[in-house]
Amino acid sequence: MKQSYKLPAAIFATGILSFGGVVIETAMNITFPQLMKLFNVSLAQIQWVTTAYLLVLTAMIPLSAFLKRSFSAKKLFVTSVGCFLLGVIIDAAAPSLSWLILGRAFQGIGTGISLPLMFNIILEQAPANKLGLLMGLGNFVTATAPAIGPIYGGVLTDTWGWRMIFILMVPLILVALLVGCWSIEQHHPLHPTKFDLWGWITTAAVFSLSITAFSFLSTSLLKFIIYSILALIFLAIMLFHYQKSTAPILNWNSLKSLSFSLHLSSYFIGQFVVLGLSFLIPNLIQLAFHQSSFQAGMAMAPGALVGALLTPFGGILLDHLGAKRPVICGISLQFTAVLLLSLFFNHLNVLIITLIFVIAATGQSLSMPGIMTHGLQQLPVKLQADGNALFNTFQQFAGAAGTAIISTIVVASSSGQINGFHHGLIFALIILVVDLIAIWTAFQRKN
Repeated sequence: MKQSYKLPAAIFATGILSFGGVVIETAMNITFPQLMKLFNVSLAQIQWVTTAYLLVLTAMIPLSAFLKRSFSAKKLFVTSVGCFLLGVIIDAAAPSLSWLILGRAFQGIGTGISLPLMFNIILEQAPANKLGLLMGLGNFVTATAPAIGPIYGGVLTDTWGWRMIFILMVPLILVALLVGCWSIEQHHPLHPTKFDLWGWITTAAVFSLSITAFSFLSTSLLKFIIYSILALIFLAIMLFHYQKSTAPILNWNSLKSLSFSLHLSSYFIGQFVVLGLSFLIPNLIQLAFHQSSFQAGMAMAPGALVGALLTPFGGILLDHLGAKRPVICGISLQFTAVLLLSLFFNHLNVLIITLIFVIAATGQSLSMPGIMTHGLQQLPVKLQADGNALFNTFQQFAGAAGTAIISTIVVASSSGQINGFHHGLIFALIILVVDLIAIWTAFQRKN
C-alpha cells in the first residue's frame, strides 16, 4: 500500500518548488509599486526580481538530462530544496533589491532542478495505463500557482507585508522535503558522463539572451536587436560545438524526429498564447473597464482554477482515449475562446471576459499534458530525458516571448492602446491556427 502512494507523493514533493516559484513570481507582481518606493528603484530595475529567476531557471533546465544520468534522484531533490529554501530565506530578510534578486536566483536554481526531475520521475515510474493521469497530476501542481499567486500576494501584502510571501513558503518547503525524502526512489542505474561545460554555457546563453532580447522588445528596439544578434552568434557556436561533442549536455538529436518537433512547436505555441492572454486580459480589464489590479486578478482566477482542476482530467482522457481527441479538442476550445474575444471585442464586459477565459483555460488543461506526454513518446527511451529538458526550456522561453510580443503589438498599435489589445488577440488567433495545423500533422504521422 505504501508503495502505491510513493509515486504521487514524489510528484507532489518535486512539484512544490515549481509551484512555489510561480506563486512567488505572480505574488510579487502585486508588490512592485511598494518595493519601488521601499528600495527607491525604477520599474525596469524591479523587474529583475522576475527576470533573474527566469534567466537562472532557463540556464538550469538544459542540465537536467546530464544531472539525471550522473546523480540519484534523491540527491538532486535535496539539492534543489536546499537552493530554493536558501533563496526564500534571503528574500524574507532582504535589505536591498540586490539581495532580493539574489534570493530569486537561488530559487531559479532549485526550480530548474526540480521541474524536469518531476517529469523524469513520472516518465520512468508511471504505469503505462496511468501515464496520462500522472502527467496531468504533475501539471496540476504547477498549474494552480498562477491562480493562487495574485490573491496570495495581495492578501499578505495588505495584512502582514510582502516579506510574508516568502516566510509562509518555508513550512511548505520543509513538508515537501520530508515527503520527498520518504517517497523518491532511484529505479534506474546511473550512467555518469563527462560534463560538457562549453555545451552548457552556449546552450544557456542562447536561451537566456533570447529571453533578455524579448524583454526589451516593447521598450528598446536597439537592445532587442543587439541581444538577438548575440543569441544567434551563440546559437551558431552551440551548433558547431555539438557537431564535435561526444557527450553533449543536451542531445539535440531528438529534434530529428519530425513528430516530436511538431509536438514541441505546438507546446511552445500553447504556452505562448496562455502567457499572452495572461498579459492581455488583466490589462484590458484595468484600462478599458477601470478596474483595480486586484479585481483584474480576481477576474482571471475562475479560469485559472478551473484549468488547474481539470488538468488531471485531461490526463485521464489521455489514458482512455489516446492523445489525439483531447489535444485537438483542447486547442479548438482555446481557438474558440480567442475567436469570441476578437469577434465581440467592442461588446465585452468583465463578466463575459471572465467566462470566455474559463473556456480558454479548459482548452489548455485538456491539450497541454497530452501534447507533452505524446510528444515524448515519439522518442526512444534514451532520448526522453533530453526531450523533457527541451519541453521545459521551451516552456520558459515561450512565456517570455508571448508576453513580450503581445505587449509590443499592443503598444505599437497606431489606432490606440485599446485597439492594440484587439490586434494582440487577432495575432493569438492566427498562431492558434498554426498550432492546429502543426498538431494535426503530427498525429497523422506514425509513432
